[in-house]
Amino acid sequence: MLKIKFKKSRKSRSTLYLIVISLLLIQFYNFASPGIAADPVRTDITVQVANDMINNNTAYPDLLVLDVRTSGEFNTNHLYNATLIPLAELEGRLAELAPYNDTEIIVYCNTGFRSGQASDILIDNNYYNFTKVYNMLGGISEWIAEGYDYWLNEAVNNIDFALPVFLVSIIGIIFVLVLFSKRRWKLVKTY
Repeated sequence: MLKIKFKKSRKSRSTLYLIVISLLLIQFYNFASPGIAADPVRTDITVQVANDMINNNTAYPDLLVLDVRTSGEFNTNHLYNATLIPLAELEGRLAELAPYNDTEIIVYCNTGFRSGQASDILIDNNYYNFTKVYNMLGGISEWIAEGYDYWLNEAVNNIDFALPVFLVSIIGIIFVLVLFSKRRWKLVKTY
């Protein structure tokens, strides 16, 4: 049988104590830090979970989907039945969300960064006491990448098509002018 023998020295004991104290401090920091997944009212969710919540009207009959992007971004595309309150205006418009203080609120933006900030604003507000805030990680970009339904303003996308048509038309006109000028030059030279 193999026996492992440790030397009992003052240095090894102090190293062991230092490691134990460090581990305890790390655990205390994880327990005490705000905004970690253990937060009782805010939950970070994936777009898959958000889609399940939105499509389950019996479990979440009063669900609010909150878009915190700018109005320009919202007018380009957004989730169906989403309410727009841009992040910059959120603190001043919390009264509009007061009826949802005890129901589920899914907050989203383009990639998930602004929705995290907006979720913190809702949670930190003690007056309205929002209790069920869900931050959709990945935002609408991830939502679209997963192939879920969303509202798309097709008029905005048609504008992007006009520029290539314009450029092709200009190139065609220049090409015709160059051909015409070469033909005319040849006619002049033959005299």
